Amino acid sequence: MKALVARSQNGVIGKDGGLPWHCKGDLQFFKRTTMDRKIVVGRTTFEGLPPLKGREIYVLTRNPDAAFKNAAAIHSADEIPDDAIICGGAAIYDLTLELCDEILVTTVKQDVEGDTFFNIQWLENFTPSKTLEETDDYAIVSYKRT
Repeated sequence: MKALVARSQNGVIGKDGGLPWHCKGDLQFFKRTTMDRKIVVGRTTFEGLPPLKGREIYVLTRNPDAAFKNAAAIHSADEIPDDAIICGGAAIYDLTLELCDEILVTTVKQDVEGDTFFNIQWLENFTPSKTLEETDDYAIVSYKRT
């Protein structure tokens, strides 16, 4: 299993349920990486997403009565399909990164204000393996489990 994380250079991953920046290159990478795949997100992240056609979406939630339009509710990490990509937010990363073999981290090269942060400890069992893309605006690095 792999995870996809976008963060600012000061560690922000979200603000008010959405991304606090617009980075076209990262959005294109997200689309290429997740198209025709299964993705797992938390409720807040799901509610902040635009419609995502071409993906099978699972929302990991503690609410046993949760129902989502165009997504399946799941209630534990055991229900995550093996071939899914974990796409956030912070609570979902906390619960699932131990299941991942790879984390694809986009660093948007700006400092932004936010209310949700990248926990650097998420990478303590991973090492950078290669830079996938880099521009003046962002860098995408693959981290593999050590």
